[in-house]
Amino acid sequence: MAVEDIRLITPEEIVSTKRVFTAEEKRKMAESPGNVGAYRIIFFRRFTQLFTLSLFVLFFFLTTVNSQSWLGVPKNLFMSLDFLNTLKNGIASHHVAVYAIGPGIFILLLTLWGGRIFCGWICPLGTIIDISDRLLYRPGRIFASKQQREETRQFRNWKYIYLIVGLGAIVFGVDILAFGDPLSLVTRTFTFCFYGPFAYVWNGLLNAADHAGLSRGAYRAFGWEINNWHLPHLVYYNSFPVLLIFIGIIALSSYQERFWCRNLCPYGGLLAVISRVSWLRHYVKADGCIHCKKCEIKSRMGCYENLDRKATEPIEHSISECIQCFRCEAICPPDVIQIQAKTPASVREALRLNKPGTAPRPEPQTSIDLGRRRVVAALGAGILWGITAKSHASNYLGNMRRYPRNNKAMRPPGALLESEFLSACTRCAECMRVCPTNALQPAMMETGPEGIWTPILVPSIGPCAEKCTSCGDVCPTGAIRPFSWQDKRYKIKMGLANVNHSTCIAWNGGRDCVVCAEVCPYSAVVFRDTYDDTLPKDPSRPITDPGNKGRIKRVPTVDEKLCTGCGICEYHCPVLPDHSIVVYTFQEDRNYNQPKEQPLDGFLRLNWQERKEQGKDAEYAQTKAEFKKRVDLAGPQELPSGQS
Repeated sequence: MAVEDIRLITPEEIVSTKRVFTAEEKRKMAESPGNVGAYRIIFFRRFTQLFTLSLFVLFFFLTTVNSQSWLGVPKNLFMSLDFLNTLKNGIASHHVAVYAIGPGIFILLLTLWGGRIFCGWICPLGTIIDISDRLLYRPGRIFASKQQREETRQFRNWKYIYLIVGLGAIVFGVDILAFGDPLSLVTRTFTFCFYGPFAYVWNGLLNAADHAGLSRGAYRAFGWEINNWHLPHLVYYNSFPVLLIFIGIIALSSYQERFWCRNLCPYGGLLAVISRVSWLRHYVKADGCIHCKKCEIKSRMGCYENLDRKATEPIEHSISECIQCFRCEAICPPDVIQIQAKTPASVREALRLNKPGTAPRPEPQTSIDLGRRRVVAALGAGILWGITAKSHASNYLGNMRRYPRNNKAMRPPGALLESEFLSACTRCAECMRVCPTNALQPAMMETGPEGIWTPILVPSIGPCAEKCTSCGDVCPTGAIRPFSWQDKRYKIKMGLANVNHSTCIAWNGGRDCVVCAEVCPYSAVVFRDTYDDTLPKDPSRPITDPGNKGRIKRVPTVDEKLCTGCGICEYHCPVLPDHSIVVYTFQEDRNYNQPKEQPLDGFLRLNWQERKEQGKDAEYAQTKAEFKKRVDLAGPQELPSGQS
């Protein structure tokens, strides 16, 4: 709407245009306020919210190492719908997750048509906030307050400031928006805090059913193998801070309804800016308004302004804040609010489809008044944050030095180069949840302040399984690129195992131990014979006896060509508390040819496993032959005859 189209209405004009209602009309307004159709839309919206939340939870718990899709639909679909992730991570890491392009464009088009429909209809965190509000803060509930919750609009611009600060920091590859992004936040909370207790209870119920004989009955009647329904037991570091953040978001609704969505959500801020040109708008028949202010007071997001009887300015509706909940249309007593998707009057006039002033116009929007100084200050704060985080002494120092505080901070296979990985990773914990060995854990300060909650491989908890490729399949931003098991075996290197001679059973004492060689799936641990003059030739006699000094011992060494840094040797090493064979990030290699993706893969991935393996046999034929030759030269890795 052009500025010249907005005209101030005087109090005299309001009085002169005020409509007088009959007693019968007032009675009908009191008995059945609003539009009947709006109530049906509200019912459909609530059904959509519950359906999408149920689908999110179902996909969350059904996403396992062997099941990342359902009828071709990726189970990380909700994370792919995060247009903010697709945008900021593409800018910062110079790497766009191709399969997230389709869902990102879908959300963009949906917002251009209907505004923040995603926030009010689809977002799992928004639905959880609504459910918590109904259960905790409504009148008669446990935390209900006698005082009405604040409807202040003074915090509305905070989400824009957070967005600008985050965009300023992302220029230097420091992502602080990931901590407040709603889809990343709710997925991270479910993974770290809710998955473990649910798996404990679920597995207990299955065990109880098995003891009661129900599993046999289910198998006979339906062919169900209940023992296959057990969820893996997964534990994570740093779960308490994540839980406290989630509880804080729910608690903020006690002060203001949907406080997080109104004032803090960066994704909501981005969609709010885009929705200012959306087509689904609100129209108010001012001549029939009775100025009850129900739409202004009870609006879920506080979108209406200037509805007081003495207001001297025209009615305003902030479409950038509206989540299209249709509550205003349903509670309006005289039914003067209409929510319709019409071609904007300015567009119709520009196309000369009607004369100026003849088409109905939506209510004018409230302006996003941040002020030039505030925008510059927020952008400068983000840049300063990024520079400071990048200059931290514990950050990544290059391929050779890596992380000075922790040279064991290994990334998952398929990870981008470190600077790009830190920018692209949204800390959603999808990769950690699908890891079958629980090896992927959230980093705290091991990788510096800019790497908080990014995944690192901890072999002492679990190794990287030989043919597992799940983390690359579920990553929504391409921080972990899709890879095949052949890429991981013949090209990708997460690190290199190193044997500590001073604590190894075979090296220090000459005792026989071949655990590391037995468990290595890559035949990378090779035993060599070496002479040790500090050992007695005959263990039953002291080394001080003449002629009883020195003997040959068989000790483990690591073939750096064959070792991928999976950590299985470290995990199984019997030496405790510190294992004798440990994987470090030395000789890490993240370069490989990733499988080709398509923009619609975010909605439907057909023949994905076949596409990942396509051409890999020919690509690694020479490498396979070289590796086989090295294994054959090393020979079988068993104990010498006569030893046990």
